[in-house]
Amino acid sequence: MNVLAINAMLGGPGLVAYLGEGARFLVCGGAQPAEGGAVSTLLAAAVLAVPVGAVTDGALSLVQADTAGDLAVATGIATWGRLEKADGTWVADFSISGPSGSGQVKLVVQNPPEGDPEAKLYQGGTFFIGEVAIGG
Repeated sequence: MNVLAINAMLGGPGLVAYLGEGARFLVCGGAQPAEGGAVSTLLAAAVLAVPVGAVTDGALSLVQADTAGDLAVATGIATWGRLEKADGTWVADFSISGPSGSGQVKLVVQNPPEGDPEAKLYQGGTFFIGEVAIGG
């Protein structure tokens, strides 16, 4: 599929419009379930902006609603994430890593303790969705 087709599919009336207001990106730990399976270890949730992102060169980049970041609700190492609509409808699951890892989503933790894994969250700590590309 060419970049123009991907841009049309993800943007406009595509995924960006489908997600709508209140869409969230969940950050989870532990083993990733089968697509759409139950979340067992929720570490954090980021409410996404409206629109949820932008499509550039065939990739959708997600944007958090709160530019100051979101707070972790539990302590743990992020291993996977989920994109869902405001009503909890499953959209997609992704692998997560710190900025230098190989995850589909790069998680940036603000002021991590020295020596900690890059994707380790602490309850009450701030995190940001870093590089996210869906498509491209």
